[in-house]
Amino acid sequence: MKSIVATCILVFALTLAFYSSSAAADDATFPTRSIRIIVPFAPGGAADVLARTTAQYATEQTGWQFYIENISGAGGLVGAQAAAHAAADGYTILLCNVSCAAGQFLVSNSTWNPKAAIAPLIVLGYLPNILVVGPNIKAATLKDFIELAREAPGKLSIATSGSGSSSSLTAELLMAKAGIRMTEIPYRGSSAATPDLISGRVDAMTMGLPESLALVRSGKLRALGVTSTERAPSLPDVPTIAEAGVPGYQFLGWLSMFVPKGTPDDIVAKLNAGFNKAVASPALRKRFADLSIQPVGGEPALAGRLLDEDIELWGPILRSKGSK
Repeated sequence: MKSIVATCILVFALTLAFYSSSAAADDATFPTRSIRIIVPFAPGGAADVLARTTAQYATEQTGWQFYIENISGAGGLVGAQAAAHAAADGYTILLCNVSCAAGQFLVSNSTWNPKAAIAPLIVLGYLPNILVVGPNIKAATLKDFIELAREAPGKLSIATSGSGSSSSLTAELLMAKAGIRMTEIPYRGSSAATPDLISGRVDAMTMGLPESLALVRSGKLRALGVTSTERAPSLPDVPTIAEAGVPGYQFLGWLSMFVPKGTPDDIVAKLNAGFNKAVASPALRKRFADLSIQPVGGEPALAGRLLDEDIELWGPILRSKGSK
């Protein structure tokens, strides 16, 4: 009997060792296939540009393969929830901005809770939005534009990428700080709004710098102010919204990567290290500078803290708006 028991214990120990070594081997060889990056917005916007740029340089630095999947809708909530419901194995990454924090306050009976659904991976960069107007708006400055809005409340239209998106929130902040009212026209991303901006069917938009640079430089759109506290290096002649006539206005967006809650810590650490290599590469930093994106990187905790801060900031503001 003792011999049988001893044999069983030995078999159990060997089996446990086999599975432990197999798991360790799996972790050591991760990733063994392409990693999906979900961008919860339409192609062509700032988040999409940043995701594709980062994936390109991350492949160069690590040899890992990535593919981008754009899942838009509900101001980013559709894509965010799709990522949160994916397997927590490191093969699905969510690109987040402020919409991940604000979305839960904009949909009635929302079940979205980012703190419970996703875990931080890395902050890729900070970037401002920019207020642009189409050719039918004769305002040469932000002060002129604000005067037009005050003369006819609600007449001017402002495009956004949907409720809860960065463009919508920065527009709300502008209206609140400037004491004006405009009619929001939601689109499925800035690329969808651009033709209507250029044609004059919609008057203005606060959009990300990466997708607006070429349009502003070509004269198809006119820039009136950037949302950050400092001017954008790529458009040094464009003032900040604060210096152009709306004191106290500031918004510097973040773009971060998250993974489904429950993703193993060692895989999170490996992904974080890989993306930090990409963010530190001179080629990516130069590309980011061309787009007025400030590279960040660092530990996952920073991404979590920025998400928490925006939940605390926008929760009361958006709940108050909804109760009116």
